[in-house]
Amino acid sequence: MKYLIALLAALLFFVEGVPVRAAAAADLQPLVAADVGRVFASRQGETQIVEIWSLDCSYCRENVARIAQWQKRHRDVRLTMIAMDSLDDNAAALTQALATMQLPPQVAQYANAEAIPEKLRMALDPGWRGELPRTVLIDSHGARQSHSGLLAPEVLDGWRH
Repeated sequence: MKYLIALLAALLFFVEGVPVRAAAAADLQPLVAADVGRVFASRQGETQIVEIWSLDCSYCRENVARIAQWQKRHRDVRLTMIAMDSLDDNAAALTQALATMQLPPQVAQYANAEAIPEKLRMALDPGWRGELPRTVLIDSHGARQSHSGLLAPEVLDGWRH
């Protein structure tokens, strides 16, 4: 049944002229609290933006669009997407939403695989109370800055310099 829903969603977007990334379903990976350190680990001198979002977040897609636009000018910054929605219950909807975001193919995409979502939330950012969108900026030394809500490009520019 989930396969049929995903197929219908992809067909709908194809008919409407929105390109659907064929690899989107394969790119979406489960994320549990124990794996957060691996996702956040920076490679020597690398910077990363971790965007935490949800299907029912009204500002999340706008924030992703802002970040993706900014990242086009800063291709050396790694972008990671983490959906707080349950992967088991929302795989098709998440895949559909990610396809409409038109993200670069190298963007890592994860979804919540914890039975208790708060466990993943706490692992992602202990100071976070669940407001979305949540953006974690990780500099080349591994230092983190967290922001809730829509990000202005000036925030990203200031972080990079």
